[in-house]
Amino acid sequence: YATVILNGTNYGRHPSGRVTLTIDVTDAVKPGSENRLIVKVEHPALITDMPWVCGGCSSEWGFSEGSQPFGIFRPVVLEITNAVRIEPFGVHLWNDENADKVFIETEVKNYSKSDETIKLISSFNDKAGRAVFRLAEEVILKSGQVRIISQLISIENPNQWSIDDPYLYTLDSSIIRGDKKMDEVSTRFGIRTISWPITRKNGDNRFLLNGKPVFINGTCEYEHLLGQSHAFTHEQIRSRVKQIKAAGFNAFRDAHQPHNLLYQELWDETGTLFWTQFSAHIWYDTDTFREQFTKLLRQWIKERRNSPSVVMWGLQNESVLPKAFAEECCAIIREMDPTTFGQRIITTCNGGRGTDWNVVQNWSGTYAGDPYKYHEDLSHPDQLLNGEYGAWRSIELHSEGPFDQNGILSEDRMTQLMEMKVRLGESVKDHACGQFQWLFNSHDNPGRQQPDEGYRVIDKIGPFNNKGLVTIWEEPLDVYYMYRANYVPAKKDPMVYIVSHTWPDRFSSACKATLNVYSNCEEVELFNDVGGFESLGKRRRDGIGTHFVWNETDVRYNVLYARGYC
Repeated sequence: YATVILNGTNYGRHPSGRVTLTIDVTDAVKPGSENRLIVKVEHPALITDMPWVCGGCSSEWGFSEGSQPFGIFRPVVLEITNAVRIEPFGVHLWNDENADKVFIETEVKNYSKSDETIKLISSFNDKAGRAVFRLAEEVILKSGQVRIISQLISIENPNQWSIDDPYLYTLDSSIIRGDKKMDEVSTRFGIRTISWPITRKNGDNRFLLNGKPVFINGTCEYEHLLGQSHAFTHEQIRSRVKQIKAAGFNAFRDAHQPHNLLYQELWDETGTLFWTQFSAHIWYDTDTFREQFTKLLRQWIKERRNSPSVVMWGLQNESVLPKAFAEECCAIIREMDPTTFGQRIITTCNGGRGTDWNVVQNWSGTYAGDPYKYHEDLSHPDQLLNGEYGAWRSIELHSEGPFDQNGILSEDRMTQLMEMKVRLGESVKDHACGQFQWLFNSHDNPGRQQPDEGYRVIDKIGPFNNKGLVTIWEEPLDVYYMYRANYVPAKKDPMVYIVSHTWPDRFSSACKATLNVYSNCEEVELFNDVGGFESLGKRRRDGIGTHFVWNETDVRYNVLYARGYC
C-alpha cells in the first residue's frame, strides 16, 4: 500500500501498482509555490517466526523460491501413550570414529503426579532380528522429571552401512514398570564412519565412507509438485525416491528446507548419502526470529541425527546469518550431535560464515565461468565439493551441433553441459569429493524473472525454475537418461534411449543428421527402421560422461530403432 500526502493533505491509504500509482490531487497543487509530495510505501508484514516459510524468503521484494507451505501439508498422527514415556525422537544413537562403540541416550519423562520406578531395556538387533546386545537400566523418575539415560556398548566387526550395502540394525527401547510395558520405540540405525578432507587436512581431498573413497554424485530436490506444492503422500515420496535412484544418484540434498521425514528413512534404506538442509537466505534481526530459529534448529537435529545417511548438516543456503549467530547455531548442533566433532560437518552453501565449510556453487557454462575448466575448479583446494551445477532448458526446444555457451536454452544444450560436468568431474574423482546437480524436479519460483519462460504454451504457467531433470509433472527428459546411462550399471538394469522423445517430428524428409543414443551397454546398434533392417552401424562405449554418436548419418525417414549389447 501507499499513503499519499500533498501539502499536508492526506489522501489516504491506496493499493499501489508495481509501476504507477495515480491519485487526483489537482485541487491541492499551488501554482507558483513550492509543493511538497510525500509517498509512504508500506510492504505487507514479513513473517519472522518461521525460518523455512517458503524455502527462500529474503529481503528481495517479490522473490520467493518455492511455494509457501502454510497450514498442515504433511500427515499428522495422534499417538496415545502412558504417563511414563520416551519423549518424541528421544532415542539418540551414534557410533565412534572406529565403529567399535555404540552410544545410546534415551530421553524419558514422567508425566504422572507420583514418583515412578522404571526399567529401560535397550535391545540391539541385527537385520535378521537376532539380538546383538541387551542393556538394562533401572531409574527413579520424580513427578514431571525428564531424564536422559546414557548407555554404552562395545561391538566387534559390525556390518557397516554403505552405499552398496545399506545395512540397518534396529534398537528396541522399552520402558517397564513392574511387569507392565509402558512404552516401546523402535529405531533403525546404521554403523558407519565418514571423513571429510576439511577435517583431516592431510592432503587427501576425497570423501571417505568407512575409510574408502566415494565420489559423490548427488542431486538437489525442492520437494515440489505442480498443483500440490509440498503436500506429498507417502506413495508420491516413494515414487520420487525411486525416480532419483533409477537415475543413478548416490547422494541427495534437501533444497532448501527440511523434507518429509520419510525421505531420510528411504535414504537410509537405499544407501544414499544425505545433505540435509535447514533454511535458505533468510535473516530478521529480532528476538522472536532468533528464538524461533534456534528452537526449530534443535527439533530439526533431533529428528535426523540417528540417520546413517546424514553426512552433512546444512545450516543455510546462500546464508545471510551473521557469523556470530551461525557460530551459536553450530554450537547447538555440536551439543546435540557428538559426531560433528570428527565425522559430520556443518555447512553453508554459496555464501555464509561461521560453519565448518562454505561449499561453493560452480555454475560455469550457465551464468559465468569456463565449463571446459570445470575439473580444474572442482579439484582446487578451495572447492572440492560443488553444491550446485545445472542449466536452464525449455522442453521440446532443440538445437543441432556441439555445446554453445551462448546458444538457445534447448534440451540439447542442457544435456551437453551436464554431460561435460559428469565427464570432467569424474576425471578428478581421486582429488575431489563430488558434486550435486541442480535440480531434479523443476519447482515454482514466484516473483523471480526467468531467462526463458517456456517454449511451449503449456510451459508458460510459471514462473518455474526450469532446470529440472524431470518436468513439473515428473516426465523424465533427455538429461535424465544421460545420468541413468552413466550411473546405473547395465548388469543391474540395462537401458537404451534415443535422443529425443520430445523431438518426434525431427525428420520430415530424408537428410543427413547427427544421432545420439544414451545407453549403459558396451555396444549399441542403430537402425533406420524396425525389426533389425537398415542398420546404421554399431558404436562402442567410450567411458563415463560420453554417449553413442552417429555423425552426419543418412536418415531416410522418421523411424529409429536401437539395440544394446551388454
